[in-house]
Amino acid sequence: MIHTRVLLAVLAAAMLPALAPAQSSPRPASLVRAASDRPVEAELRSAARAVAPGDTIPVAIRLRPNPGWHTYWRHAGDVGSAPEVTWRLPDGFTAAPLRWPTPERIESPPLASYGYEREVHLLGAVDVPPSARVGSTANVVAALSVVVCELECVAGDVEVALAVPVATRTIADETVARAFAAEAARVPARRDGWTFSAAVDSSNVLLHAYPPAGAIAGGRTSPRVEFFIDSTGVIDHAAQPRVRTWPAGLEMQIGRSAYAAGTPSRITGVLAIDTAASAGGDAPRMMLEVDAPVVAMAQLAAMAPPAPGAGAGWVAFATAGLLALLGGTLLNLMPCVLPVLSIKALGIAEAAAHDARTARRHVLLFGAGVLVSMWALVGVLLALRAAGSEVGWGYQLQNPAVVGALALVIFAAGLNMAGVFDLMPVGGSLSAAASRAPRGVEAFLGGVLVTALATPCSAPFLAAAVAYAVTAGAAASFVVFTALGLGLVWPLAMVAAVPRLRAWLPKPGAWMVTLRQVLAFPLFATVVWLGWVLGRQAGVNALVALLAACTLLAFGLWALGRFGTLAAPAGRRRFAQVLALASAAGALALVSGARAQGELTPGGVQAGSAAATEGALAWRPYSAALLEAQRDSGRIVLLDFTADWCLTCKVNERVAFGSEAVRTAVRDRDVVLLRADWTTRDPVVTRALAAFGRTSVPFVVVYPRARDAAPIVMPTLLTSGIVTGALERAAASPSPAPSPAAPASDRIQPSLTLEGTP
Repeated sequence: MIHTRVLLAVLAAAMLPALAPAQSSPRPASLVRAASDRPVEAELRSAARAVAPGDTIPVAIRLRPNPGWHTYWRHAGDVGSAPEVTWRLPDGFTAAPLRWPTPERIESPPLASYGYEREVHLLGAVDVPPSARVGSTANVVAALSVVVCELECVAGDVEVALAVPVATRTIADETVARAFAAEAARVPARRDGWTFSAAVDSSNVLLHAYPPAGAIAGGRTSPRVEFFIDSTGVIDHAAQPRVRTWPAGLEMQIGRSAYAAGTPSRITGVLAIDTAASAGGDAPRMMLEVDAPVVAMAQLAAMAPPAPGAGAGWVAFATAGLLALLGGTLLNLMPCVLPVLSIKALGIAEAAAHDARTARRHVLLFGAGVLVSMWALVGVLLALRAAGSEVGWGYQLQNPAVVGALALVIFAAGLNMAGVFDLMPVGGSLSAAASRAPRGVEAFLGGVLVTALATPCSAPFLAAAVAYAVTAGAAASFVVFTALGLGLVWPLAMVAAVPRLRAWLPKPGAWMVTLRQVLAFPLFATVVWLGWVLGRQAGVNALVALLAACTLLAFGLWALGRFGTLAAPAGRRRFAQVLALASAAGALALVSGARAQGELTPGGVQAGSAAATEGALAWRPYSAALLEAQRDSGRIVLLDFTADWCLTCKVNERVAFGSEAVRTAVRDRDVVLLRADWTTRDPVVTRALAAFGRTSVPFVVVYPRARDAAPIVMPTLLTSGIVTGALERAAASPSPAPSPAAPASDRIQPSLTLEGTP
């Protein structure tokens, strides 16, 4: 019996090792050492010793290959494979995507890969649900599939795990957190102010990067630049990129993959810029996530500046300022500013009736109104662009509420000029300033009004200056827009400062009262135009709201003019002023609710618009895919960037596109007409404009029949002769093919331009 019991005990002891796995599997360790068949050490680390419910556990998968071996990035390149991670988490727990540090280029000619020959942390995070029970343990398990290579490659699977207590508060592991922070500094990120674009031909991929001003430190040598693409079959990973820098950015030219098939719509990856060598060793390495839309090679060429020489940055800056000054001067004659030229002419005529000091003060106040409003516009513009909005010159008129408010301001100015009310005491003549100070408020508001109406317009020389300003940084933007404002003001300043010019003005008299009333009607016509724009943007209900607002505002201002004079009793005068303010507030409230009704398709033409029915021209809504398809078919394409609030655009439509000569040329040459409508804010149109380095409308470009020919950029103001001439060139003069002997960087051809053509 005893022998039987001993035998059973021995048998039970022998069976225990076999039964144990069936009862409970051993839990994976947090660290798995490298082995002869797996030359990489793997570890799952946590920067939290304990975690509170609802908080996050910072985690990372640490991989340390043996000397001479390497692991891979999220895209391995020509050979290799990225590590794959499968998480096993408690119920309710979720894991964020891994963040990959910038890799190294690992070359094995004729191949190249992207990976890590060093220890690397693949950073992640595990979110703990608020329902997690305090006192429990969060068991986090990661199943890894890792490929490690030297001359040969080894693939293996391993599991790593960690247990983090759930406590009332999160307790950090400072040592691990510092290691995570050091690795996070190598993780690329999207940076505000950077824009990218790319183009692809049969031999090369070109990537353009445009940083904010001062983002790349200058020096005697060019920065070292690397690009790690995260897709297959686009570039030759082993090809050494050619880098060209200019003050506005840089260009990378990379050979295409021998296995490339088709053209990608976007180029994505990581751009690493090492400026330490050119900046004396103190500049940090910049690592940026890149998402670049692929545009036509000619479009990329049109926005690429020439290679700079010494002091090219200052030359570009000075050129932009001069162009802004010339453009601002010409804005005085553009149709978008003409309705309020009457205010300027009337103000200087009134001031010239007194003395030079009075005239100079009037001009200074008018100029202050122009400059202050210019600075306000550019400040808001830069703030919106820094926040990620894609906006450009005239951005405020893409907001229906702003259009309605501007219409009310101009309507009030018209009522003032018509004599319905006066900001000064009634009873004196228009020339009453002979014995009083000039009307500074009216002069200042006149400058504000001129600036507001100038923004829908794009004069010659202005487009390039504005495009430079909004991409060259805050300081350059304010200087360029100041030059633009001075261009609006200096002709008036010359009249005020030069007596001989002032002598040419008519002598003041009673006729000026009649003139002032007559000149109110161009302002009322401007209100009609803005009402049409508002109706196109936000529908007939918004237009009705504007009409009601104008009626309410007119009643309040009539009451102010009728009962708010100095001759009226004080109580009645105060009541009239309160009534005028209340009516103005009510009118603004009526138009402030206007919102774009979405009838405009992205980049498209609104159904029933004048653009769709003018003459025999059949405009089609713009899209990048349609543009490329029509160019691939070998047809000439005319692309018109326009907006309903742009008076210059409407002049071009009537004068140039509405002519029989243009209609005949379009029909005879089988021209495809595309219209990119920017009436309401549309990122598609904004990006298409930015591809040409433009931020304003009108902008018209013609693509020749030849697929590789550079586009023909036309001037701001068009005539039928300019348009027909461009179509003739597009049909008969394709750009020559690049010489086979020319260096690869010379493949980009400068864009043909008619800018400045009479």
